[in-house]
Formats: sequence, structure tokens, C-alpha cells
Amino acid sequence: MRFLHRTMSGPDNGVSASTPTTDPDGLVLRAAAHADLPVMSRAHVQLLPVGLFPSLGTRFVRRWHRTYLDSPHGFGYVVVDPAAPEEIVGFLVGTTDHAAHTAALVADRRMLASLAITGFSALCVRPRVAARLLRSRLRPWARRLASQRQRATSRRPAAPTRTGSVPSPQVAVMSALAVHPDWRGSGIGVRLAMRFVEHVRDAGATRAELQTSTGPLGAAGFYERLGWEAGPQQSSPDGDDALRTYHLALRAVSGGT
Repeated sequence: MRFLHRTMSGPDNGVSASTPTTDPDGLVLRAAAHADLPVMSRAHVQLLPVGLFPSLGTRFVRRWHRTYLDSPHGFGYVVVDPAAPEEIVGFLVGTTDHAAHTAALVADRRMLASLAITGFSALCVRPRVAARLLRSRLRPWARRLASQRQRATSRRPAAPTRTGSVPSPQVAVMSALAVHPDWRGSGIGVRLAMRFVEHVRDAGATRAELQTSTGPLGAAGFYERLGWEAGPQQSSPDGDDALRTYHLALRAVSGGT
């Protein structure tokens, strides 16, 4: 699941991606902590009600966000107002290497079980969501999971990389970014998006990726104005608005030595 409210790349300003920063309004942008998960999940459900995961409620989204904070390939940031520390102005979650993050999540049986139990509990009290899941998601997910497990069990040791070969690109994904309506237009979304690009570039990503709805909740024109390259359009699994993928090149992939 990949959704993005706003994003853009920016120049290297010499500030480490892990360094908290304060803007002229006194708002602080810092790395997300586990204590932020409850308010992040509430913000996600309220501000980004797109796709299956938000429809499962804040408890599930909180568990899902936690997979990013617990993963060596995931991360999150929040913007907070010191005058109202119990709330957040905006947040983002993403990965520095989405393929590695997904593989680690699939291999973590405890985390998968926790997500499954939480999701099942949410579906029990949301029959309409359950019906939609069975209709549009369950079979494709089951086939995909079976395929991934089969590849994992039958995979042979990789052959040594040949001299001069080109390594696979490390693709970072912006999974969610949201800003409270009272603060939209103030540049908070831009700050979060720039921090995302700085973070994944520092982590070695060669390309950034996002998906956005082509409907009213999407921001395709915004990304295009910022130089993101439009990719293919596809129907959402739920049959709602179509989704369009956008890419941003971060650095060239160098050949082996």
C-alpha cells in the first residue's frame, strides 16, 4: 500500500536526515517514536482514508506503522507543535529499500501474526470491509504469499556478481504523508517530503516511488509540477479511483568493479 499526500525533492542543505529541525513557527520535525504511533494512526485514518488499511481502523494502522519503525529498512517522521505536544501537525512513513522491507516483514512470522490477528478483529466488526476484502484482495494476496514462500524455500545460493555487472536499483517508497488541514499551505508537507528524499538518498536509494489516486484525493498534478516522472496507471484493488505511480531518480546506479 503506497499513498502520498505531497512530496518533492530538494537541495542538499547539509542537515542530517536524523537531525530534528525547527521552523520559524516553532514547529519541530523529528524522527517518529513508538509513543507517536497512536496519534499517527488517527491522523492517517482521518486524513488519508484511501485503500484497505485505513478502513480497518486506527488499531490496525498503528500496528502497520510500527512495522516501519521496527524495520531497518523503514522509518517515520513527525512534525509537532511544542504548544500542543499531544498532537502532531504532520507525519510520514516510508522505506529506504522497499523490497528488503517487504521481504523482512514476510519472514517475520510474529509480526505477520500480529497484523493478521489485528486485521481479523477489525474485520469482525466491519462486515462491509470484510466483504470487500474477500471480493478484491484475499485471493491475490494468498497467491502472492504462496509464490513468495515457494521462491524462498527453493532459492539457491546466489552466484557471485560478475565484474562489470550493474546491481539492482534500491527503490525507496513513500507509503504515507499527511498534514493537518489547519497547517496545509504552510510548507509542512514540503518539509516532510524533502526530509524523506534526504533520508532515502543518504541510505543509498537510487530511486523514490509513490502512488497517488487520480481522483479528488490524489495529487498527480502536484507531483508532475515538482518533476516526478509519471508511470503507469492502474485500477485500485477495490475498484475505486485509479492509481498512478510516480518515480524520482536520486542517483545513477554505478557498475561493479
